[in-house]
Amino acid sequence: MAVALTNIEYINKHMATAADILGNNRQSKVPVRWGKHYQRLCEERDRLMARDCSTCESSRVKLDDLTEAATEESQRSLAFVAASATQSTIFEILAAIRRIERGTYGLCEITGESIEPERLRAIPWTRYSFHGQEELERGGFVRRFALPSVESLTQAGVTEEEEGEPVGDEDPA
Repeated sequence: MAVALTNIEYINKHMATAADILGNNRQSKVPVRWGKHYQRLCEERDRLMARDCSTCESSRVKLDDLTEAATEESQRSLAFVAASATQSTIFEILAAIRRIERGTYGLCEITGESIEPERLRAIPWTRYSFHGQEELERGGFVRRFALPSVESLTQAGVTEEEEGEPVGDEDPA
């Protein structure tokens, strides 16, 4: 019986499981230097994932009451913007955790220089140093998290004159 147990122990010790092969059992090694940042990122990830980002239920407001319908639509739009921002932040936090695990955390993705410690304390999921962020902003490559103005929405629509015009060099005959 003792021999059978040692064989099982040997198998358990030396054989890879499906989880080992797929990488689910990996134990990440976080450098001591980034331990506090890693802990803070994990806490922030858990806090944001606990938020209720579900969509609002369908409207129960009567169509007669336009004020209530408008209020509900405004609340639904704000909830959508908040859920979208939360989702984007979670994505950035998960990417920062992966960078810590891969050993690239704290390096600017634009300049390759170290990100300032003050910046990492303020925004631990940041990808860019101060100078890298400035370069992005000068080049116009920064995502703006804002709703478009009402004017830009109406201008984006197709007008009646444009609708009937042929596209390209095609001959209408």
